[in-house]
Amino acid sequence: MTDLAVLAAGFGAIPLASILLYSFRAWLDAHREVVWGGFAGVIAFLGLSHAMAFVLEGKPFLFAGNDSLGAASFLLTGLALGGLLGWFLFEGPLIRTEPASIVWATAAFLALHSFGDGLVLGRDFVGASIPVVRIDSLTVSGTVVHRFVEGALLLVPAFAARWSLRGSFMLLFVPLVSIPAAFVPGWAFDAMGLAGGSAATALSTFLAATEASLALMLLVRGFLPIASADRGSRWIVSVMIGYIGISVVHFLVE
Repeated sequence: MTDLAVLAAGFGAIPLASILLYSFRAWLDAHREVVWGGFAGVIAFLGLSHAMAFVLEGKPFLFAGNDSLGAASFLLTGLALGGLLGWFLFEGPLIRTEPASIVWATAAFLALHSFGDGLVLGRDFVGASIPVVRIDSLTVSGTVVHRFVEGALLLVPAFAARWSLRGSFMLLFVPLVSIPAAFVPGWAFDAMGLAGGSAATALSTFLAATEASLALMLLVRGFLPIASADRGSRWIVSVMIGYIGISVVHFLVE
């Protein structure tokens, strides 16, 4: 499992480098329409397109493919959980200020997304004497960009909420959940055999459904209202650029 440990640690730690953006927080704040629009496009891809594609891909493998109604109910529960989490973070009694609610909703979204990514990474090391993990310059570069952007996604609302350098950096520890997640498929397989592998697949599919509905709340309640606040049209272009850009990055790594 040494190779997995190295890959998981590197994958999990990359978002920490995005703290370099702290020096550019004034520029990010001055170009809010473009910045928030671009990250709205990133959320639209990661949380809606990518997550729901994963859900649809994994659905036939739930309950050994023998219970379509049960699989649909299982995934509906995940969707409902994500929506309830988003509603609680934005409308609940614990977080009173708007910038802070966006920060914590983004952190919850990235935690789910990173944990799911860790599960997918670890799945490639289960039951194989030689894990099939593609490592080349394009894959490494795309992964670095992908994870750096995810770190920046956390920092943009934190800067808007006027978080300090220390607080912003601590927030970047959230994506580190991908590291322990990478070991879950192996632990489950060692403990329960094929049943454990199926359980890990079901968990990743359920979390993707939860991520999707939370991302929808984050998009329509958090990022899009701020991006479109100035009533211009640049934010629309920025959304498309963000969506297409992160799509191209995933073309390189998947």
